[in-house]
Amino acid sequence: MNLLIAIFLPLLGAAILPALGRRLGPRTGWVAVAFALVSFLGVAMLIPTAHASRTFAWPWVPSLGLSLVFLADGLAVFFGLVVSGMGVLIMFYGAFYLDGHYRDHGRFYSYLLLFMSAMLGTVFAGHLLLLFIFWELTGIASFLLIGFNHDKAESREGARMALLITSLTGLVMLAGVVLLGQLGGTMNLAELLANPPRDATGFMNLILLLVVIGAFGKSAQFPFQFWLPNAMAAPTPVSAYLHSATMVKLGVFLCGRLFPVFQQCDWWMPLLAIVAFGTMLLGAVLAFLAVDLKAILAYSTVSQLGLLIGYYGMAPAEGVDFDYLHILNHVFYKGSLFMVAGIVDHAVGTRDIREIGGLWKRAPLLGVIMLIGCAAMAGLPGTTGFVSKEYLLKEVFTQFPAHEYLGWFALGCIVLTSLIKIAFSARLFHGVFFGPVTDVVKRHYHAPSFGLLLPPLLLAAASVVFGCHPQLLGQLLATFEVNGLHNRAHGELHLWHGITRELLTSTALVVAGLALYAFIYRWRANDHSIPRALRFDLAFARGLELFGKFTKLVTRGLRSDAPMDYLPVLISFLILVVGGTLVRTLGPALLDGVWTAPDPLRAMIAGLIVLAVVAVIVLRGWITQLVCLSVAGFLISFYYVLYRAPDLALTQLLVETVTLILVLLLLSRFPRSAEQGEWSQPFSAARRGLNVALSLGVGALMFALVLVFTREEPASRVGELVLEQTLPLAAGANAVNTTLVDFRGLDTLGEIAVLLITALGCLGLLMRRKRTREEYLSGPKGPAGFGIEHEDGEDELSSQNRGAEVRRSVPPHARLQGGTSVVGQASRLSGEASACHAPLDRRDARPTTRLGLAARILSALTPRTRNQPEGRP
Repeated sequence: MNLLIAIFLPLLGAAILPALGRRLGPRTGWVAVAFALVSFLGVAMLIPTAHASRTFAWPWVPSLGLSLVFLADGLAVFFGLVVSGMGVLIMFYGAFYLDGHYRDHGRFYSYLLLFMSAMLGTVFAGHLLLLFIFWELTGIASFLLIGFNHDKAESREGARMALLITSLTGLVMLAGVVLLGQLGGTMNLAELLANPPRDATGFMNLILLLVVIGAFGKSAQFPFQFWLPNAMAAPTPVSAYLHSATMVKLGVFLCGRLFPVFQQCDWWMPLLAIVAFGTMLLGAVLAFLAVDLKAILAYSTVSQLGLLIGYYGMAPAEGVDFDYLHILNHVFYKGSLFMVAGIVDHAVGTRDIREIGGLWKRAPLLGVIMLIGCAAMAGLPGTTGFVSKEYLLKEVFTQFPAHEYLGWFALGCIVLTSLIKIAFSARLFHGVFFGPVTDVVKRHYHAPSFGLLLPPLLLAAASVVFGCHPQLLGQLLATFEVNGLHNRAHGELHLWHGITRELLTSTALVVAGLALYAFIYRWRANDHSIPRALRFDLAFARGLELFGKFTKLVTRGLRSDAPMDYLPVLISFLILVVGGTLVRTLGPALLDGVWTAPDPLRAMIAGLIVLAVVAVIVLRGWITQLVCLSVAGFLISFYYVLYRAPDLALTQLLVETVTLILVLLLLSRFPRSAEQGEWSQPFSAARRGLNVALSLGVGALMFALVLVFTREEPASRVGELVLEQTLPLAAGANAVNTTLVDFRGLDTLGEIAVLLITALGCLGLLMRRKRTREEYLSGPKGPAGFGIEHEDGEDELSSQNRGAEVRRSVPPHARLQGGTSVVGQASRLSGEASACHAPLDRRDARPTTRLGLAARILSALTPRTRNQPEGRP
């Protein structure tokens, strides 16, 4: 129950906060803090049992064998504490950061709580498909958060880029997840981790590649690293939460979760090591070249994520050591630094490091927080960064050389990255808090409140406390170690190990990094920017632009305004595929039993139907053709009577009658000259021959399908099951009705949804203001005159059909209007009616709507009432 509260309580908060936000305004943040705090406490109550790896399951879709399965092992509880704990701090920070200048506080905190729920669901998921569902939900929630300020172009572009990258790579991951479940024989993560699938054919390498692509996309690894810096257009609480401690860690989490499954794969180490450590070095270089505070932190996040993923890739089969230390260190310093960047932006009005300086005297406490964060990022003593670097270098020197060239590649990337990281950490702190006070700071600076400083202060304090007493952190993290992932023989964390090569290397890196910054600073450090060759986001945007041009080019070559140009292709494909399948599977047996003596009455009705259809083609005049078509429909209803299907016959009669009346009413709205005024360019002889051949082909195909459907086949088990269970399960004596309403209820629901959409479109048309006599006489007649005109007097639909002369060359029967365009036009008309005309009078539509709804409810309840078997309530 604690786990369910922790995961789904934020979801409840996300549902109610939009309504509360309209009443509470900026105070909505405190309600969000309460929801996040309860969720954090729910996860914290799982700590005592974290080492036991417990599984919780609740039925979800039992008929499909799906359950809500959650796995509460040490890895899940650790990440759950990170997600919920940072959530509490971010909600608290946001309550002070989002002042009255921001709009729609309820929606903002609703998105944050939705994201928290999705994150917790992902890390605690005990089923592969459930993990994927929550995984994708985090992408949707991040899209809403990044694009929160949707009036800004950079927010929209950043949100779209993040959604495209994370969603597309997530779909690739889904393919790997499904294949993994098929190969392992189960989708249950606990069972997969206990008994990893063994594959001697190398198929696991393909699955690994698919899954890792999803991890690389979510954690912004090459070649997907560019979406994260562009996501910095989001408000700072979003950046501090999603892009430092939570969402971007999902790729790291996935590598840790599936480490026991994939570690033995041949591609595991080279794939993760080359991509991740290469991304680590690239991210450090880009962070050093960036000038925006949040961009610097974003690229440094890309770099650190590369280190964490590569760390799992290079781990031995016995398990990883101190991975939680490196992850938690990054949470401490990156969360505090993002918050400090937001405070600087809030107090000064800019994030450009070239326009900021001299803040130390104005905000010393803020400077101390940033000093600690930069020190932890650089790995200086007194912080968790120093302890993390010590144990990382120890792992590098003891394990990596054994991997030959791959190990030396990783070692070189780590050394160079550490050097550059120290340089841009010094640049970040020195550039913001020292140097001359800029004009921007003089004009716009205002002191931040203590409430705004408290969350980053707590994170910085944690970095110092655990950096000075790492044994306390080691004892806590040992609680979350997982069998199969961690090497429990790694020993304890200590601050001092004597004069070791790790200490000497770390000291040399610090000195070299500071010297590099001093040299660059003398060379005007802030006069550089990221070169276009490394702007992968520009390449992505260019790719989207070229893809759009390509689709337009292809569409221009294949598109036609006449639907009759498409029908021959579609019908030919249908005849070839379906007809070819029938001939190939049945062959001569298809014609068995065709030449039997027909029933005279049925033959007469079939002949009359044929005559009616031929009359539709031969005769002229809309009314004549409509009557002949209706005659064919009425004759079909008589054919149903001969087959003892009264329900179908009654339905056919009703549909034909209502359709005939409606179309007649529609035609009455046309002017008398409309029918005579229609002119169509005649088809060529070749085209007429093609039309005749296609018509005969469709007739032959339908004839063959009728023969197939009426063949004597063995009794169907499905049909027998429906007949047997009609009374016990569906409480109905009519198997047709129960099949439509109960056994195939989802199909019927879809059909009703289509009717509802059509009804809404019709409602939009009916709710137009009625035109006066003067407007009717002066305005356009018939269905083309919708009463919505442009300033130049041109009708709305007429403006969409300016090529009237071209369209007259298309035969009348070829001018098909799709349901989508009708509903779309109707929706637009109903939305613009109040703006273009007088206020809308809803009283005209309410009686009809209520009558139709009552009839639908009555028709739905009547069969169940009448078909109630005896003895049932």
